[in-house]
Amino acid sequence: MKRLLPLLFLGPALPLTAHDSEIPIGIEIVTGYRSDYVYRGFSLADNLIEIQIGGEVALSNQWLLDFGGWYGTGSDDFGEFSGSLGIRYDQDSWDAGFDAAWRSYENSFFNDGFDFGPFFNWRPNADWRIGSAVSYDTGPDGWYGEVEAEWSKPVGNSSFLSILGGASAVSNYYGRDGLNDFYSRLGYTYGVNDSVAFTPFVGASVPLYSGGSTRLFAGLWFEVNF
Repeated sequence: MKRLLPLLFLGPALPLTAHDSEIPIGIEIVTGYRSDYVYRGFSLADNLIEIQIGGEVALSNQWLLDFGGWYGTGSDDFGEFSGSLGIRYDQDSWDAGFDAAWRSYENSFFNDGFDFGPFFNWRPNADWRIGSAVSYDTGPDGWYGEVEAEWSKPVGNSSFLSILGGASAVSNYYGRDGLNDFYSRLGYTYGVNDSVAFTPFVGASVPLYSGGSTRLFAGLWFEVNF
């Protein structure tokens, strides 16, 4: 997945019939707005409107196939489209896998290209996730890596809080090398029912290199799963 939007409300897999067999599959659609589109520490556009469709197919009890598509449009005729495919091995307390994506840009200093690499997540308990990922991006012909921690907690029968924080580093990535940024996001998700939810959020990207400036943003996601 592009992983710009968390699949917060990807519900239980629904059995769909294909070739006379049941394929467990879950799908989520997310639309939203954010005041500043900050991606990997780079501010790419203001007033971004975005839509994402993503899902997963259970290949076995542990193996899952992830897929997704994302489109965003913002200020100064900015546009981005991406499609992704990944494979994931899921255990009770951890998961690991490999993601690959294609990204195409309009009116941006980012270049079109493939992005691919491995990831790992550890869940010490029901509230915490600690993850890491490394990827190679053919757009700048450079590397990007991150480590992050995410905490989430129900605050009612149909809502929860989530806090994400992490740090990234890059190599030959659009003129940057070394430590890149510290990023964070605070969100509150309210589930209207089992299939529909709203998530207002605020976030920040703090540069870990000289000459950068802190970026603050806010937004709202509307999520539907089926």
